[in-house]
Amino acid sequence: MEDDKVFDIVKDSGDTGRTITEIVAMSRLPRSVVRILLARLEGANRVGFRKIGMAKVYSVEI
Repeated sequence: MEDDKVFDIVKDSGDTGRTITEIVAMSRLPRSVVRILLARLEGANRVGFRKIGMAKVYSVEI
């Protein structure tokens, strides 16, 4: 469902990852929903993030 949509967007980014702003633009979901979905994916160890300045860049966990 929406989890898979967000996961596919992050997965397609490759090693570079995507910021939440990019994910929101590509998924056309509200930012609050994307944040909740990313938290679920983080909890399931499907995605992780690294901080670059103020931004969190999400990528697939290996």
